[in-house]
Amino acid sequence: MAERGKTVRLFFIEGTPTGRMKCELSNWTGVAYRIPHTMISKCTDRKELNNTGVYFLIGKDEDGITDKIYIGEAENVFPRINQHIIAGTKEWQDWTDCVIFVNKDDALNKAMVKYLENALYVLAKKANRCTIYNGNTPTKSSLSETDETEMLEYLDNLRLLMGAMGYKFLEEMESVPHKDNNGQLLTLKSPKSTYEATGKVTEDGFIVFKGSKITNDIANSFNKSGYCALREKLIANGTIVNFEFVKDYLFSSCSAASSVIQGHNTNGWIEWKTKDKRTLTDIMRETSE
Repeated sequence: MAERGKTVRLFFIEGTPTGRMKCELSNWTGVAYRIPHTMISKCTDRKELNNTGVYFLIGKDEDGITDKIYIGEAENVFPRINQHIIAGTKEWQDWTDCVIFVNKDDALNKAMVKYLENALYVLAKKANRCTIYNGNTPTKSSLSETDETEMLEYLDNLRLLMGAMGYKFLEEMESVPHKDNNGQLLTLKSPKSTYEATGKVTEDGFIVFKGSKITNDIANSFNKSGYCALREKLIANGTIVNFEFVKDYLFSSCSAASSVIQGHNTNGWIEWKTKDKRTLTDIMRETSE
């Protein structure tokens, strides 16, 4: 049977894309709200936010580039979000947005949202696109066969709406062939052989392949940049060992990738080149003609 399209409705509550957003999927009783940290106090007018559900607190890591998230659940979600704020320095306060999922008919129960919380944590951990602030892996509750089937469907719809809102940290990166595809495999090589890397443009960003080597020479001006913080994080978490990528890594942009590799702020659009010396800018011009 052929797959059918789905209809997603986005409602901007304040009439602007930077305000609160309500997100719904046709023929589904679930509903999502994206709420800026500064607008949490306005949500007393949204009674369904007091229902049982799961939520994400979303911000940026120290590098200012990578998403940082906290995944939670509650029988009364809105009061729980307020607890995060009231806790002050005892809990993470630098999140910028909160995304809440509840059922319009409040059909979710504690066991169901505990199941979802665990599944979401596992998905985010496997996708490896963000820093997860949860201290421990959430406990997975035991559900009946029918409830588990229902929650798996809920999970699919939740991921669809997260994608519609622009969040990809639940989606595992697709495997990208380490092969030259019509001249699109890109290289970055130092004349002095202090670094040498290969990568490729994808729909999600720019992927640097395993085995790519970075320089050990960092410019003084680079120390205060977000890309330098990202470089240090990749070394700390084992993505880069002895100045070499030990696994593929997806960067948000080609410039982020080239800057981390070269040790100073660079323009990836002209730094990355194909075998025949075409830059990414050259390729973009060719495809737009």
